[in-house]
Amino acid sequence: MVFRTAPAGRGASSSKAIRACGILAGAVYFCLLASTDAAELAPWRNAAPSFVLPTADGADLKLQTNGSRLVLVHFFATWCEPCREELPALRRLVARANPNDIRVLAISVAEVDLRVRRFLETMPLNFPVLLDRDRAVAKAWSITTLPSTVILDADLKPRLAVEADFAWDQIEPDALTKQLDAKPTRPTHQSTREKQS
Repeated sequence: MVFRTAPAGRGASSSKAIRACGILAGAVYFCLLASTDAAELAPWRNAAPSFVLPTADGADLKLQTNGSRLVLVHFFATWCEPCREELPALRRLVARANPNDIRVLAISVAEVDLRVRRFLETMPLNFPVLLDRDRAVAKAWSITTLPSTVILDADLKPRLAVEADFAWDQIEPDALTKQLDAKPTRPTHQSTREKQS
C-alpha cells in the first residue's frame, strides 16, 4: 500500500477530520454495543391480536394455543444482520427446551417469498417461518424494530418482549418460563381505555 501525504496547508484539517471520523465511528460502535448488551425482556404493553399467515412452506398457520407454556413470536427480516444471528440462537433454545414448554413462530416482515425460502435453504430452523408480506401483523402488533420478540403465555396473552436482538443462548428454557411466571401481565392500551369507561 502507498500512502500519500496531504498537501501543505491541508494536513492539519485533514488529520482533524480523520480524528473526528474515528471518534464518531467509535461512538457509534459503542452505542450499538451498549444497545445490544442492554437488551432485556420487558413487559409488553401492546396488543397481540391473533393472525393467520402463510408459512414459507406454503401452508397457513394460525396463532392458537397448542399446549405450550409459552410462545415466542419473533419478527425478523433476512436482510437484518442481527436477525440472521439471532435465528440460530432461537433454534438452539428450542432444541434445549422440553417439547411442550416453548414454541417459536418466526415472522418474516415485508419480504418476497422466494428470498425467504432461499435464506432458509442456508439456515434450516426447527420452528415455522411465517410470511407477513404486507406488514399487517407487524403493524397490528406495533412492531417498529427488527428483530423483535414478543413472548406469549399459554393463553396467548402478551407478557414479555424485547425490541432488539437478545442473547437466547444465555438463558435456559426453564429460567425463561419462570421469568414469565414471575412477571405480572400488564394491561394493553385497549383494556386500559375500557377500564376508564
